[in-house]
Amino acid sequence: MGYKDRMKKERKKDGFSPRGFTSNYSGDFSGGGGGGGYADRKMYDVKCSECGQATQVPFEPKEGRPVYCKECYRKKKPF
Repeated sequence: MGYKDRMKKERKKDGFSPRGFTSNYSGDFSGGGGGGGYADRKMYDVKCSECGQATQVPFEPKEGRPVYCKECYRKKKPF
């Protein structure tokens, strides 16, 4: 049994990590802490500057700056 195998066994046994870090991973990526979900964010009703379609965005629009629906944004984004 090599060093890595022994360390894996030790971590499983008592939750110890050799570098002092522990993992709090719960398997849930539904927002909070790292991006992802917009479920709890305030959404703003806007009209697309390109096609005029009503849509929602997760930020407060600034006057004088265009806001696009998903379809128009995809057409305009450079990549």
